[in-house]
Amino acid sequence: MTSEPPFFVVARVVGREGAFELWKQRLVRLCEVSATEPLGNTYYWGQDLDGEPDTLWGLEGYSHAVGFFIGHPSSQVFKEEMALVDSDKLLRNEQGLASKDYDLKHYDQVGGYLTREDDEGKDGKDSFVVVMHFWAKGGCGSRVRGQDSELRSLLTVAGSSRTKTEKEFDKFKVWDRYMSVIDVELKSGGDLVEKTEVHRSKAFNGHIDK
Repeated sequence: MTSEPPFFVVARVVGREGAFELWKQRLVRLCEVSATEPLGNTYYWGQDLDGEPDTLWGLEGYSHAVGFFIGHPSSQVFKEEMALVDSDKLLRNEQGLASKDYDLKHYDQVGGYLTREDDEGKDGKDSFVVVMHFWAKGGCGSRVRGQDSELRSLLTVAGSSRTKTEKEFDKFKVWDRYMSVIDVELKSGGDLVEKTEVHRSKAFNGHIDK
């Protein structure tokens, strides 16, 4: 069986050069406190694999949209850790919660990610995570969401909501049904999608489907 949270946030945090190890320290307590959130479902972080090793990618899932605002950001632990982030100047361009180095995208019941309930490695600290963004053309949002649902159903049909090795993923990518969605229906510059972005990261902390 698969599951998915109805509300989630994809976060991109641009760190200064050489800051990654300090970010890992800051996120230890943050991941611990997030696991106690009553509306929280998922909270994990990974290191960018596309040439920006000091950039972090986070995925946070909630059972209600308000969960993001009343959970860990309101905790004392969050305030203490963010103070250390600022004092160590861990962001690349400007410090503080209003910094543009924090890029958060909120999604409410219009897409998402899947996890397998029987996946013993879903909380692994060495998983590879791929985030795919689709910008719908004017008036095409509902059709893009329909194709996104089809894409997620293909992942389920394939027998895995994530591939364990690069070889398995390469084999999945050339599957006819997958290619018909990604390379035709959701192609950047096509009939439905203005542009796409794909970002890869390797998880180092967090939990999923608690």
